[in-house]
Amino acid sequence: MNVDSSQAFSILRTNVYKKKPSHQGLYKYDQETYDFLMDSFDLFPLACVVNNKFLAIHGGISPDLKTLEDIKKIDRYHEPPRSGLFCDILWSDPVDNDQGSLENGWRGNEVRGCSWFFGVDAVHRFLQRNNLISVIRAHEAQLDGYKMHRWKGSSDFPVVITIFSAPNYCDVYKNKGAVIKFENNTLNIQQFKDTPHPYLLPNFMDVFSWSIPFVTEKVTEMLYMLLRHEDQDQESGDEKINQEDIEKFKQITQSEKTKIFDKNKSLQKQLSKTGKEKLRSRLKFVATMMKMQKTLRSSNIFVFSEKKTKVLFNQKELVRINVCLKDCCSKEKKPLLMPCKSLII
Repeated sequence: MNVDSSQAFSILRTNVYKKKPSHQGLYKYDQETYDFLMDSFDLFPLACVVNNKFLAIHGGISPDLKTLEDIKKIDRYHEPPRSGLFCDILWSDPVDNDQGSLENGWRGNEVRGCSWFFGVDAVHRFLQRNNLISVIRAHEAQLDGYKMHRWKGSSDFPVVITIFSAPNYCDVYKNKGAVIKFENNTLNIQQFKDTPHPYLLPNFMDVFSWSIPFVTEKVTEMLYMLLRHEDQDQESGDEKINQEDIEKFKQITQSEKTKIFDKNKSLQKQLSKTGKEKLRSRLKFVATMMKMQKTLRSSNIFVFSEKKTKVLFNQKELVRINVCLKDCCSKEKKPLLMPCKSLII
């Protein structure tokens, strides 16, 4: 990520714990890269102060948080603990009631299984002690992407603002996303909706690996249909030649002995002519395939569609397919009629 001004840009730490990497993480990268990224999270700051009036954190405040200096004293270069100030900054939540009232200002957070719920009195004491206006935090999905915690129906500036930037969280919540913009000491909230996920092939396959079995099937089908058509023509021709051979054999047996050599020689020429016709037919087939491949290469790119998914092939991929087709054409007749397993990935 490129940042124009490193002094005005901060990425805050969230409640992310190291865990076993997902299949997607290992497929796209590797274990070493995953560990490096997880270690980098330990370097993120836990909080920041915006315009000297707003404290930005992920979760919320803590009974152990008295001043901003307490945050600076935290050793953050490790996994978050299950209790204490480090944990509370990442895990605590504002109480969910209209009055924001809590006995003693705090209550155990049974929803999270750790940290605290904090109320309006605890927030007011912290803000006054540190000369701040509001706490801006995330950590909870909101239907509109944000929530102004105006406890006790106060018309004053909200002491807590929850901002949630992930629209349609987990593809379930159907919520909007939102961000806060500070411009000329003015706070603006911008909302946005989710967009469809980019299409991913099964098991994160690349386009060529996914499409080559389909292409192979279609190419093999084309080869089979062309060869079957040629074989049918040749078989019908062979039957006619066999009948002619029989008639000529009868003529030879009935002719004079002195003409047997000449007749046999004439018959051999006719049979050799039949072989040449077969060869010529094969050459025509190869020429047809070469012409088709030349057309594909000259177009540089072509599109296959299957189940509304477009698959693109560039020039390099076409050359690979062309080489495989030439290898198939160089084999005997029988393998050409079978699926080309060497192309299937």
